[in-house]
Amino acid sequence: MIELAIKTSLEQITGMAVYPLLLPATAQEGITFQRISDPQVGTGLARTRLTAGRFQISMYLVNNYTRLVELDAAIWSAWQGVVQGELAGYPVQYITRGGIQQGQNVLTNNSVQFRLVRDFTLTYPE
Repeated sequence: MIELAIKTSLEQITGMAVYPLLLPATAQEGITFQRISDPQVGTGLARTRLTAGRFQISMYLVNNYTRLVELDAAIWSAWQGVVQGELAGYPVQYITRGGIQQGQNVLTNNSVQFRLVRDFTLTYPE
């Protein structure tokens, strides 16, 4: 399952806890991921076994925006070289980086929780 490979890879790259969908209510820092779309790759007249899954990776850190940007760069540095290779043991044909969103929340203790959301499209067999 590609989701397990994404989780494992993100944990290895960032050293942070990674969760599907949302941070637990008790966590203020961490990484979440979710599948946004997963169309099959077609050649026009024939379907292939490949899927172009778009995944949204959200990173949350408290009081450290610079580290958040560094984590985004580290993930792309590790993933951009995956061409007909593997992501944490799962076969992946190609990875592209997409849009970015950023935001912040002021927490009740006056700390600032920074958020960076990045889209990645992974082409993989399903």
